[in-house]
Amino acid sequence: MTELLLALPWLWWAWLAVQFVGIPSDTIEYVALGVWLVSGTALFYPRSQDLLAWKVWRLRPPSELESRRIGPAWWAVCAAAGVNPDRYRVWIHEGPEATAPQTAGSTVAVTSWSVFTLPPRNLEAVLAHELAHRLAVPGWLSLVIYWYSLPARALGAFIRHGVKVPGLSTVIKLVIGFLVLGVFLVAFFTSFDGYFVMMISPVFSPVVVAWASRASERYADRVTVDLGYGVPLWEVFTGREVARAQSYQKVDRTPLTASQPIESARLRALEHHLRSNAQNGHQAR
Repeated sequence: MTELLLALPWLWWAWLAVQFVGIPSDTIEYVALGVWLVSGTALFYPRSQDLLAWKVWRLRPPSELESRRIGPAWWAVCAAAGVNPDRYRVWIHEGPEATAPQTAGSTVAVTSWSVFTLPPRNLEAVLAHELAHRLAVPGWLSLVIYWYSLPARALGAFIRHGVKVPGLSTVIKLVIGFLVLGVFLVAFFTSFDGYFVMMISPVFSPVVVAWASRASERYADRVTVDLGYGVPLWEVFTGREVARAQSYQKVDRTPLTASQPIESARLRALEHHLRSNAQNGHQAR
Protein backbone atom coordinates (compact mmCIF):
# COMPACT_ATOMS: atom_id res chain seq x y z
CA MET A 1 0.00 0.00 0.00
CA THR A 2 2.88 2.38 0.75
CA GLU A 3 4.36 2.07 -2.72
CA LEU A 4 0.91 2.38 -4.28
CA LEU A 5 0.32 5.72 -2.55
CA LEU A 6 3.78 6.91 -3.61
CA ALA A 7 3.10 5.98 -7.25
CA LEU A 8 -0.36 7.52 -7.66
CA PRO A 9 0.86 11.15 -8.11
CA TRP A 10 2.37 10.06 -11.43
CA LEU A 11 -1.13 9.63 -12.86
CA TRP A 12 -2.06 13.13 -11.77
CA TRP A 13 0.97 14.71 -13.43
CA ALA A 14 0.43 12.60 -16.55
CA TRP A 15 -3.01 14.17 -16.99
CA LEU A 16 -1.59 17.65 -16.39
CA ALA A 17 1.21 16.98 -18.91
CA VAL A 18 -1.40 16.25 -21.58
CA GLN A 19 -3.37 19.36 -20.62
CA PHE A 20 -0.20 21.47 -20.76
CA VAL A 21 0.63 20.30 -24.28
CA GLY A 22 -2.94 20.97 -25.35
CA ILE A 23 -5.24 19.26 -27.86
CA PRO A 24 -7.04 21.43 -30.47
CA SER A 25 -10.32 19.50 -30.50
CA ASP A 26 -12.45 17.88 -27.81
CA THR A 27 -13.22 15.01 -30.20
CA ILE A 28 -9.53 14.36 -30.80
CA GLU A 29 -8.93 14.55 -27.06
CA TYR A 30 -11.60 11.94 -26.29
CA VAL A 31 -10.40 9.64 -29.09
CA ALA A 32 -6.78 9.97 -27.98
CA LEU A 33 -7.76 9.34 -24.36
CA GLY A 34 -9.73 6.23 -25.35
CA VAL A 35 -6.87 4.87 -27.44
CA TRP A 36 -4.44 5.54 -24.62
CA LEU A 37 -6.65 3.75 -22.06
CA VAL A 38 -7.18 0.76 -24.35
CA SER A 39 -3.45 0.57 -25.09
CA GLY A 40 -2.85 -0.43 -21.48
CA THR A 41 -4.38 -3.84 -22.12
CA ALA A 42 -1.48 -4.68 -24.47
CA LEU A 43 0.91 -4.65 -21.51
CA PHE A 44 -0.49 -7.90 -20.18
CA TYR A 45 1.14 -9.81 -23.03
CA PRO A 46 4.61 -11.08 -22.02
CA ARG A 47 6.16 -9.79 -25.25
CA SER A 48 4.98 -6.26 -24.46
CA GLN A 49 6.59 -6.39 -21.04
CA ASP A 50 9.81 -7.65 -22.62
CA LEU A 51 9.85 -4.66 -24.97
CA LEU A 52 9.21 -2.34 -22.05
CA ALA A 53 12.12 -3.86 -20.11
CA TRP A 54 14.41 -3.69 -23.13
CA LYS A 55 13.57 -0.27 -24.56
CA VAL A 56 12.37 1.76 -21.56
CA TRP A 57 14.25 0.34 -18.57
CA ARG A 58 17.35 -0.54 -20.62
CA LEU A 59 17.56 -4.09 -19.28
CA ARG A 60 18.73 -7.26 -20.97
CA PRO A 61 18.09 -10.98 -20.43
CA PRO A 62 20.73 -12.76 -18.34
CA SER A 63 23.43 -14.81 -20.03
CA GLU A 64 23.81 -18.51 -19.34
CA LEU A 65 26.46 -17.86 -16.70
CA GLU A 66 24.33 -15.17 -15.05
CA SER A 67 21.30 -17.48 -15.08
CA ARG A 68 23.27 -20.16 -13.26
CA ARG A 69 24.24 -17.67 -10.56
CA ILE A 70 20.78 -16.10 -10.27
CA GLY A 71 18.68 -19.28 -10.42
CA PRO A 72 19.37 -20.85 -6.99
CA ALA A 73 19.37 -17.48 -5.23
CA TRP A 74 16.09 -16.45 -6.84
CA TRP A 75 14.36 -19.71 -5.92
CA ALA A 76 15.56 -19.38 -2.32
CA VAL A 77 14.22 -15.81 -2.06
CA CYS A 78 10.84 -16.74 -3.54
CA ALA A 79 10.60 -19.68 -1.13
CA ALA A 80 11.25 -17.32 1.79
CA ALA A 81 8.59 -14.92 0.50
CA GLY A 82 6.11 -17.69 -0.31
CA VAL A 83 5.67 -16.77 -3.98
CA ASN A 84 5.99 -18.70 -7.21
CA PRO A 85 9.35 -17.83 -8.85
CA ASP A 86 7.87 -18.50 -12.30
CA ARG A 87 5.58 -15.47 -11.91
CA TYR A 88 8.54 -13.17 -12.49
CA ARG A 89 11.39 -12.81 -14.94
CA VAL A 90 14.76 -11.54 -13.76
CA TRP A 91 16.57 -9.14 -16.11
CA ILE A 92 20.04 -7.61 -15.90
CA HIS A 93 20.75 -3.92 -15.40
CA GLU A 94 24.28 -3.00 -16.44
CA GLY A 95 25.68 -0.89 -13.65
CA PRO A 96 27.97 -0.74 -10.61
CA GLU A 97 25.15 -0.15 -8.13
CA ALA A 98 24.08 -2.67 -5.50
CA THR A 99 20.38 -2.45 -6.38
CA ALA A 100 18.72 -1.83 -9.74
CA PRO A 101 16.17 0.82 -10.76
CA GLN A 102 12.55 0.02 -10.03
CA THR A 103 10.52 -1.85 -12.63
CA ALA A 104 6.88 -2.90 -12.91
CA GLY A 105 4.77 -5.91 -13.77
CA SER A 106 6.48 -9.29 -13.72
CA THR A 107 9.93 -7.83 -14.46
CA VAL A 108 12.58 -7.89 -11.73
CA ALA A 109 15.92 -6.19 -12.35
CA VAL A 110 19.27 -6.98 -10.72
CA THR A 111 22.56 -5.25 -11.42
CA SER A 112 25.45 -6.99 -13.15
CA TRP A 113 27.68 -5.92 -10.25
CA SER A 114 25.57 -7.87 -7.77
CA VAL A 115 25.41 -10.97 -9.96
CA PHE A 116 29.17 -11.27 -10.48
CA THR A 117 30.48 -9.81 -7.22
CA LEU A 118 28.31 -10.97 -4.34
CA PRO A 119 28.38 -14.36 -2.59
CA PRO A 120 25.17 -16.42 -2.89
CA ARG A 121 23.64 -15.32 0.43
CA ASN A 122 24.25 -11.64 -0.28
CA LEU A 123 22.93 -12.02 -3.81
CA GLU A 124 19.78 -13.47 -2.27
CA ALA A 125 19.50 -10.34 -0.11
CA VAL A 126 19.71 -8.05 -3.14
CA LEU A 127 17.14 -10.16 -5.00
CA ALA A 128 14.90 -10.05 -1.92
CA HIS A 129 15.08 -6.25 -2.06
CA GLU A 130 14.09 -6.27 -5.73
CA LEU A 131 11.26 -8.72 -5.05
CA ALA A 132 10.02 -6.49 -2.23
CA HIS A 133 9.04 -3.86 -4.80
CA ARG A 134 6.85 -6.43 -6.57
CA LEU A 135 5.28 -7.63 -3.31
CA ALA A 136 4.23 -4.10 -2.31
CA VAL A 137 1.96 -3.54 -5.32
CA PRO A 138 0.28 -6.23 -7.50
CA GLY A 139 2.17 -6.71 -10.75
CA TRP A 140 -0.71 -5.77 -13.02
CA LEU A 141 -1.45 -2.62 -11.02
CA SER A 142 2.17 -1.43 -10.99
CA LEU A 143 2.34 -2.02 -14.75
CA VAL A 144 -0.85 -0.03 -15.41
CA ILE A 145 0.31 2.86 -13.21
CA TYR A 146 3.67 2.99 -14.97
CA TRP A 147 2.13 2.89 -18.45
CA TYR A 148 -0.46 5.58 -17.83
CA SER A 149 2.15 7.81 -16.17
CA LEU A 150 4.39 7.82 -19.25
CA PRO A 151 3.24 11.32 -20.38
CA ALA A 152 4.42 12.77 -17.07
CA ARG A 153 7.65 10.78 -17.19
CA ALA A 154 8.31 11.88 -20.78
CA LEU A 155 7.69 15.54 -19.94
CA GLY A 156 9.89 15.28 -16.85
CA ALA A 157 12.68 13.62 -18.82
CA PHE A 158 12.47 16.33 -21.48
CA ILE A 159 12.79 19.06 -18.84
CA ARG A 160 15.69 17.32 -17.05
CA HIS A 161 17.68 16.82 -20.23
CA GLY A 162 16.60 20.12 -21.75
CA VAL A 163 17.99 22.25 -18.93
CA LYS A 164 21.43 20.78 -19.68
CA VAL A 165 21.39 22.13 -23.25
CA PRO A 166 22.64 25.76 -23.26
CA GLY A 167 20.12 27.26 -25.70
CA LEU A 168 17.15 25.09 -24.79
CA SER A 169 17.76 25.56 -21.07
CA THR A 170 16.95 29.28 -21.26
CA VAL A 171 13.72 28.65 -23.17
CA ILE A 172 12.55 25.99 -20.72
CA LYS A 173 13.28 28.17 -17.70
CA LEU A 174 11.42 31.12 -19.25
CA VAL A 175 8.38 28.97 -20.05
CA ILE A 176 8.30 27.49 -16.54
CA GLY A 177 8.83 30.94 -15.02
CA PHE A 178 5.98 32.53 -17.00
CA LEU A 179 3.73 29.54 -16.21
CA VAL A 180 4.38 29.75 -12.47
CA LEU A 181 4.02 33.54 -12.47
CA GLY A 182 0.76 33.32 -14.42
CA VAL A 183 -0.70 30.75 -12.06
CA PHE A 184 0.27 32.84 -9.03
CA LEU A 185 -1.25 35.97 -10.53
CA VAL A 186 -4.51 34.20 -11.36
CA ALA A 187 -4.64 32.72 -7.86
CA PHE A 188 -3.86 36.09 -6.28
CA PHE A 189 -6.76 37.84 -8.01
CA THR A 190 -9.15 34.92 -7.52
CA SER A 191 -8.32 32.57 -4.67
CA PHE A 192 -5.67 30.10 -3.61
CA ASP A 193 -7.92 27.08 -3.89
CA GLY A 194 -7.53 23.48 -5.01
CA TYR A 195 -7.25 24.52 -8.63
CA PHE A 196 -4.16 26.55 -7.76
CA VAL A 197 -2.57 23.54 -6.07
CA MET A 198 -3.45 21.40 -9.08
CA MET A 199 -1.76 23.72 -11.56
CA ILE A 200 1.35 24.46 -9.49
CA SER A 201 2.01 20.83 -8.46
CA PRO A 202 3.93 19.80 -11.66
CA VAL A 203 6.61 22.40 -10.87
CA PHE A 204 7.51 20.48 -7.73
CA SER A 205 6.90 17.04 -9.23
CA PRO A 206 10.59 16.18 -9.86
CA VAL A 207 11.40 16.71 -6.19
CA VAL A 208 8.27 14.98 -4.88
CA VAL A 209 8.56 11.97 -7.19
CA ALA A 210 12.27 11.59 -6.42
CA TRP A 211 11.48 11.65 -2.71
CA ALA A 212 8.77 9.03 -3.28
CA SER A 213 11.26 6.81 -5.14
CA ARG A 214 13.79 7.08 -2.33
CA ALA A 215 11.10 6.30 0.23
CA SER A 216 10.14 3.26 -1.85
CA GLU A 217 13.75 2.02 -1.76
CA ARG A 218 13.90 2.34 2.01
CA TYR A 219 10.55 0.57 2.29
CA ALA A 220 11.90 -2.32 0.18
CA ASP A 221 14.93 -2.50 2.47
CA ARG A 222 12.60 -2.92 5.46
CA VAL A 223 10.69 -5.68 3.69
CA THR A 224 14.02 -7.37 2.98
CA VAL A 225 14.70 -7.39 6.73
CA ASP A 226 11.28 -8.94 7.37
CA LEU A 227 12.08 -11.69 4.84
CA GLY A 228 15.17 -12.62 6.87
CA TYR A 229 17.80 -10.99 4.67
CA GLY A 230 18.53 -7.90 6.74
CA VAL A 231 22.02 -8.89 7.85
CA PRO A 232 23.20 -10.03 4.36
CA LEU A 233 21.90 -6.77 2.88
CA TRP A 234 23.68 -4.86 5.65
CA GLU A 235 26.88 -6.71 4.69
CA VAL A 236 26.46 -5.60 1.06
CA PHE A 237 26.21 -1.92 1.96
CA THR A 238 28.94 -2.17 4.61
CA GLY A 239 31.34 -3.82 2.16
CA ARG A 240 30.72 -1.10 -0.39
CA GLU A 241 31.32 1.56 2.27
CA VAL A 242 34.65 -0.06 3.17
CA ALA A 243 35.67 -0.25 -0.50
CA ARG A 244 34.72 3.38 -1.00
CA ALA A 245 36.75 4.46 2.04
CA GLN A 246 39.80 2.49 0.88
CA SER A 247 39.66 4.18 -2.51
CA TYR A 248 39.23 7.63 -0.88
CA GLN A 249 35.99 8.29 -2.71
CA LYS A 250 33.98 11.23 -1.43
CA VAL A 251 30.41 10.62 -0.31
CA ASP A 252 28.19 13.01 -2.23
CA ARG A 253 24.98 14.37 -0.80
CA THR A 254 21.79 13.02 -2.31
CA PRO A 255 20.40 15.51 -4.89
CA LEU A 256 16.78 16.52 -4.44
CA THR A 257 15.89 14.91 -7.77
CA ALA A 258 17.80 11.64 -7.19
CA SER A 259 15.59 8.55 -7.40
CA GLN A 260 17.70 6.45 -5.00
CA PRO A 261 19.17 7.42 -1.62
CA ILE A 262 22.93 7.15 -1.28
CA GLU A 263 24.03 3.81 0.14
CA SER A 264 25.42 5.29 3.37
CA ALA A 265 21.98 6.69 4.16
CA ARG A 266 20.36 3.34 3.36
CA LEU A 267 22.92 1.62 5.59
CA ARG A 268 22.05 3.86 8.55
CA ALA A 269 18.31 3.30 8.01
CA LEU A 270 18.88 -0.45 7.71
CA GLU A 271 20.90 -0.54 10.93
CA HIS A 272 18.12 1.36 12.72
CA HIS A 273 15.51 -1.11 11.49
CA LEU A 274 17.64 -4.10 12.52
CA ARG A 275 18.11 -2.65 16.01
CA SER A 276 14.37 -1.96 16.31
CA ASN A 277 13.54 -5.53 15.35
CA ALA A 278 16.07 -6.89 17.85
CA GLN A 279 14.71 -4.72 20.68
CA ASN A 280 11.10 -5.64 19.90
CA GLY A 281 11.90 -9.33 19.58
CA HIS A 282 10.63 -9.37 15.99
CA GLN A 283 11.29 -12.60 14.17
CA ALA A 284 11.79 -12.49 10.41
CA ARG A 285 9.42 -14.75 8.61
